[in-house]
Formats: sequence, structure tokens, C-alpha cells
Amino acid sequence: MPANIHMFVVVEEIGKDGFLVRKIYASPDNPHLIAKNLPDFQIKHEIWPEKFGMIPVDPKSNATVAEHVFSSRKYPSSYVSTSSIFPDGSPRFEGKAVYIDVAKAKAAGAKLVSTEEILKSLEEYKKVAPKNVAKIDQIAEWVKNIDKEVLVQADKIPPKAIFTPGSYKATNVFIKGARVVRVFAIGFTAYDLKLAADESIKQKSIKPISIEVVKQAGGWGAAIAGARIGFVAGAAVGIETGPGAIVSGAVGGIIFGTAGYLGASWLTEYLQD
Repeated sequence: MPANIHMFVVVEEIGKDGFLVRKIYASPDNPHLIAKNLPDFQIKHEIWPEKFGMIPVDPKSNATVAEHVFSSRKYPSSYVSTSSIFPDGSPRFEGKAVYIDVAKAKAAGAKLVSTEEILKSLEEYKKVAPKNVAKIDQIAEWVKNIDKEVLVQADKIPPKAIFTPGSYKATNVFIKGARVVRVFAIGFTAYDLKLAADESIKQKSIKPISIEVVKQAGGWGAAIAGARIGFVAGAAVGIETGPGAIVSGAVGGIIFGTAGYLGASWLTEYLQD
């Protein structure tokens, strides 16, 4: 049977769990970057992580949290240092700021080491390096009171989790204005909808067409049809008497929302009462 395709606009928010800030090199000519003597592929990740993603110096390293914080040059590690001070980052470091979306980074497999966990690791490190206690205490002071340091451990933080100040602002404007990031296309069986719509006209009631929509939506899964479409699209059913019945493009806004959270079978029974 032919199907009508109805488009539903769904928003994917950014930064729902907050952002971390990392200061990066603005140019491949930076003398500090040149001194690291990194291979070309890694330089791209250092300068343009929003395009190529962000990677630690040595993803396979066994260096500890304390060793990384004590001297990341001496102990190349699987950690990336960031600051929880959003949007400026740590005042101790210069460079171009980029924002790491915590939720997106975690979804890609990243693990976070909190400021408190870093401080605990440094305290334990004093037992291993008693001659460096004074330096460790100084670093702990920076971590706690200036940098608000948080480590990200991952083989790679994907580009989709990284924003520049410009892309962050543009994306926020886009979401707040258009509320569009992802579009779902869902097909309704036109013949069944027409029969149900005609019955709704006869009864002068929304129930027949509503029941049919719920039945078809059940095959797509309540989470998508209900939570995302229902509560985000938020449209109702429009029925006109006369020459024909018009079912609005977002026929399931209210219906899907209820079905998604309470169950399609429950809603069908309710509409038939």
C-alpha cells in the first residue's frame, strides 16, 4: 500500500552534562608545539581537534593520573588535561580555547577523572616520590584553586564532541531558533489512515484516526514515536469535515507523547472508551 511520509523535527541538545575547556595551539608554528616533535598526523589533532578529533600523546600508556599531572612531558599518557572553568578555561595557560561536550565524549567511550580524584592521586604520589613533596603540593594547589583540572581518558575524543567558541555559539543559536538538528521520516499507510479518517468524520470524533495512528506507531517503538516525536514535535490531529479529511503532518504529537510513556495499548483502550 502507498505510504505518506511525514517529517518530524527533533532537537539534539548540546552540553546537557556541561563542557570542559582545553587550551590548544593556534598555529603549527608555535615554538612549544615544535619542541614536542610530534608526527604530522598528531599535529592536526593538536591544532584542529574540532575537525580531526582530540587524542592523548600515548593512548596505550600506563602512566598514572599523578604522573600525568606531575609532568606530562616526562610521562606521556592516555590522559588529556582540561579545565571545568567554562568558557574561559584555566588562566594559567595561553592558547585557543575549545569546548568538550561531556555527554558526547562519554558516549564515545571517554572516562573523566575529577579534580578530587586528581588531588587524591597526587597525595598518594607523595609516598612514591618523597623528594618531590613540595612540587607536588604546588601542583595540587594549581589543580584545585586555579586550573580546576579534570582529565579526559580516551583513545580519541571525536570531532562531534568538540566545539570552538564560534561553533558553540552558532549551534546554540541554531537550536534555540530553529530547534532542528535531526529529522525523522516516518511512513504511515495511507489506505488505513484514510479509512480511519473517514470514520472520524462520520463520528465527528478524533478517536478512530487516533487509534490507527497509535497502532502504526507501535511498530516504530515507543521511545522514538513517543518521547522524541510526541514531546518535541508536539502537534495534534486536525480533521476537517466536507470534501475530505486532512490529517496534519505531525499527527501524533499529543498521541505519541502519551503512548510513548504510558504504552500504546493503554492509549488505544483509553481512546476506545
